[in-house]
Amino acid sequence: MLSVEGLTKEFGSLVAVDDVSLELRQGEIHGLIGPNGAGKTTTINLITGELSPTRGSVEFNGEDIAGLAPEQITQRGIGRSFQVVQYFPEMTVRKHLRLAVRDPTRTVGTAFGRREDLSEEIERVAELAHLGDELDTVAKNLAHGQQRFLDIALTLAVDSEVILFDEPAAGLNQSETDEVKELLEELRGDYTMLVIEHDIDLVRAISDRITVLHNGAVLTTGTPEEVVENTDVKEVYLGE
Repeated sequence: MLSVEGLTKEFGSLVAVDDVSLELRQGEIHGLIGPNGAGKTTTINLITGELSPTRGSVEFNGEDIAGLAPEQITQRGIGRSFQVVQYFPEMTVRKHLRLAVRDPTRTVGTAFGRREDLSEEIERVAELAHLGDELDTVAKNLAHGQQRFLDIALTLAVDSEVILFDEPAAGLNQSETDEVKELLEELRGDYTMLVIEHDIDLVRAISDRITVLHNGAVLTTGTPEEVVENTDVKEVYLGE
């Protein structure tokens, strides 16, 4: 479904992403791990158009989308979450989702207008993201974990086929992390997912395959069992 080939990003003499190739198979959860500075978020930024690659291709459903603007890539069906949750503090969950739910006829002027036809989809997405009881809560009053789920809900609301999660469990306690795990498992099969996460236990539990980055390059790709037993991974990432 999504294939990255020879992806490279250079910032002057710094090579942040170095000839990275990976593929996402339809319906899988693919983990992306590595030490800090390994190039994980930069790779996502290249896939989603936040950055343009120096070299390489990003093929989605048969089209090379490398270098397209973020909104063009979103429209094609690739969504993402962020390390730092982005939201409007005074806006309710419902209004956030009203802005995000895909509607080809919507303009800025009508986004907050009477859109009863979107209510069912808004409620469906909220339930899916464990926010069904919080639709009329303003974002700043959500618990930290719920703010994470709002970020996920906004990604789901734009009708993505592929979702790139950038540390969805960052800053969460164990109970909240378990709820993120539960949510990702609920999404399995309905979406194709790439998940950056430092919680190795979470990654091992949810991933069908894992790619490990080190110094901007792919160290290895394999099943969770293969990756955690890999000698190089143990040395550079697991500290063994």
